[in-house]
Order: sequence, then structure tokens, then C-alpha cells
Amino acid sequence: MHCPGRFTPFRDVNCKDLVIFHEATRDLRGATYKPYLVAIQETRGINFRFVCNSTIMTRPPQNAITMVSIYKPFCKDIEKEKFKAFVTDICKMGCYRD
Repeated sequence: MHCPGRFTPFRDVNCKDLVIFHEATRDLRGATYKPYLVAIQETRGINFRFVCNSTIMTRPPQNAITMVSIYKPFCKDIEKEKFKAFVTDICKMGCYRD
């Protein structure tokens, strides 16, 4: 059972989650992110925590497990342009080698 105000347990990312993720991260440069898991929290919008495999564009490229936090405000269809999802935090959780 999910308690209001708390994040849900992590689950696999679905197509709707990917749309939000790409909307928020499409303008980021210098790294690529591939989301695997997501947890959500409803507030005055929806907070997302995506667990991702990230590749930082250095020489040589660095891989890490990263949590990307995204906020998506609730909106009416008329106001859709003003209320896009955006990244609130990116936190590197651990590094690994290929």
C-alpha cells in the first residue's frame, strides 16, 4: 500500500515514464542517461526519481549509476507549454568500469 506524500517503491520504467524523462532531459549535454527504474511521488505535481546508467563524455568515457530527479507540474491541456517536466537534481550513486 502506498502512503500519500511518500515515494512509491521503485518499479521498471514504462513508456509514459520515458516520455516525461526525455521531455526533461532532452537539452542536457555532456552525458547520456538510460533510465531503468522509477519511483514517483504526488504533490502539487509529480516528482520522479529515475535510476539510470549514465555515461559521462570524457576521455575515456565514465559510466556510473545515477539518480535523476524530475518534477512534472499538473496542468490543463491549454497550459501545457508552460508546465513541462524539468530536472531538479542529478546525483551520481556509484561508478563502475565496463
